[in-house]
Amino acid sequence: MSENTPGQSPSGPEATEILDLGENPAGKSKKPLIIGAAAVVGVAVLATAGTVTAVALSNAGGSPAEAFPASTVAYAEIDLTEAKDALPTLRKLPSLEKELGLKKGEDPRETLFTNACDDLDFAADVEPWIGYKAAVGAVPTDAEPVFAFALQVTDESDAEAGLPKLAECGGSESAWAVADGWAIIAETDDDLATIEKAVEAGTLAEDAGFEKWTGDVGGTGFITAYAAKELPEVIADAAESGALDEAEGELAENPMGGIAPMPDPGALADTIRSAMKDFGGGAFTVRAEENAFELEAASTVGDQAKSVEAGTIAGTLPKDTTAVIAANPADGWLTTGLAGSGAEDQFTQMLGMAPGDLEKLLGDSFAIAAGEIDLSGPGSLDFGIKLDGADSADVEKFVGDLTAGFGAEGIVSVDSEGEMTSVGMGDYGKELLTDGGLAKTDKFKNAVPNAEDASGVVYVDFDGLDGLVTAEAPEVADDIEALGQLGFSAYLDGDTSRALARLTVD
Repeated sequence: MSENTPGQSPSGPEATEILDLGENPAGKSKKPLIIGAAAVVGVAVLATAGTVTAVALSNAGGSPAEAFPASTVAYAEIDLTEAKDALPTLRKLPSLEKELGLKKGEDPRETLFTNACDDLDFAADVEPWIGYKAAVGAVPTDAEPVFAFALQVTDESDAEAGLPKLAECGGSESAWAVADGWAIIAETDDDLATIEKAVEAGTLAEDAGFEKWTGDVGGTGFITAYAAKELPEVIADAAESGALDEAEGELAENPMGGIAPMPDPGALADTIRSAMKDFGGGAFTVRAEENAFELEAASTVGDQAKSVEAGTIAGTLPKDTTAVIAANPADGWLTTGLAGSGAEDQFTQMLGMAPGDLEKLLGDSFAIAAGEIDLSGPGSLDFGIKLDGADSADVEKFVGDLTAGFGAEGIVSVDSEGEMTSVGMGDYGKELLTDGGLAKTDKFKNAVPNAEDASGVVYVDFDGLDGLVTAEAPEVADDIEALGQLGFSAYLDGDTSRALARLTVD
């Protein structure tokens, strides 16, 4: 490592290097760290580079978690060595192939870095030292958490020469150090020193919580993220101290910001602590397989996860269902979810009922479904909701009052049979009451393999969107045509709450 501060020459191999990149506003900068951001994104795109060989990948060992302290509360890494299978699948998406330079013989890293900085010579300044892995992490302190990036480097001398040139794109001060095959980038010298000192007590790679949760999702994929059990308390402390006030200012400029104003910092902190009181950590990983991408997540079990049957009701929908959101939520799910958010009054005013009343109205489980997508008129739209365990009379009254308020009487119908109630456009509601056999289709089984045990299910069949997209958004029609299905399921596995998302490509 070397040191270089404004007005000084390098002083020695063990010091930290500070990059003064221009005028810095008073106080601690909130700007993203340009070096780390470019590095992480660069390695993400590296995961699709057609120029990387199996031989090179086999030589890329270690984990960025080795560069972070065990006290890290939030962490995300990108690992090129796990991304080889993604390339053929990504090339089936024409727009992505073009924008990221995924054609054989092209190196998408060059496109990324040269577009970010016109004066950067990728071949001379970046390519000689950039590695295959990168990560970002948050490390708690007595004040606010500090953030840092770790970038794998293949040549430390070239990295020390190349990082300052890359950093010139940022326009703010950053601190960095290169050692043991990693470049660690932080916002200030103090932040970097804090992280380096914390690493002396142990690394994240050796932490029991990190090992448990990343192991529970099958190990690291080409993208992996981890949240320590201490993360909710760190976020709550930040909210309580007013550190999130900046986010409130940004929401105030958003036309949607007034729907749910930012609650009092103390109330927000209490809500976070209450909602996450049982959180014991978690992780997710993204991996690629032939013609599919898969995201798997695992965390501690909360009350909201201790229910099933969402997949059961979703599986009874028609075989040609284009999209569905199904849930079998725990008691009080909506009331708990909105508590402390400041949105309860707006919710009640908009629907004319309290959150708890809507929970009762929806019954034990429900599935919101769309069939054939035809926007030529209200009568041609196959859209509705199927309810299990709802009071059909209450549902009919609510729908009648709601449609009357919008002048839409007669467009929506309510039907029931046994424990099932449906609300649909035209005759679609009657179709929802029968067992349509969606669960038996290969598309659904491939996209939502754990549906029978799920408390929540999302399913989209992109084949049903081809006509609509071709007519309304032809610029992305080729990409949509290449997609197969999207599936998501949340389910229990013993004492672990799991989620699985799959995106298939034809």
